[in-house]
Amino acid sequence: MEIKQIVTVIMKKLVFLRHAKSSWEYNVEDYDRPLSVKGIKDINKVSLKNINTFKKFQIFLTSPANRALHTSTILTRNVFKNYQNLRVIHELYSFNYKSILDYVFKLDNQFSNIVLIGHNPAFSIVAEHLSEKKPPELKTSDWIMLEFKQNDWSKINLGSYTYESKK
Repeated sequence: MEIKQIVTVIMKKLVFLRHAKSSWEYNVEDYDRPLSVKGIKDINKVSLKNINTFKKFQIFLTSPANRALHTSTILTRNVFKNYQNLRVIHELYSFNYKSILDYVFKLDNQFSNIVLIGHNPAFSIVAEHLSEKKPPELKTSDWIMLEFKQNDWSKINLGSYTYESKK
């Protein structure tokens, strides 16, 4: 009798979720800008519509900027009813794609499925850099999931993507 070996390929999945629409109503620093009422409604809609997809992710990493942090708390509350899978990462408050790309390549390999919540233009550019085909630009509350055949974050490249718009 021949014994066949089954090889499990561990793929990495990475979601880039752009924060929800912020409010320009207040005279505050960029870092402190809150979500608008529309932004709160949009991220509630997106998170509830995609709850089964987001439940498959192990950890949610967010920029500490008010609008991104609020987006991530709504998302994780709707998906998990708590915040134990949420971490604030100061390096994600960046608009520079090279900084975000460097951060992605250093992600902890114990996690295979990660959601990043942050900012454009960096997120859209990094998604384009890591994708086999050019993805659409992320609008507020939109997300893109990249799936990679590599099982080491430092070696990921040319992933296939799924794009989800709030519309």
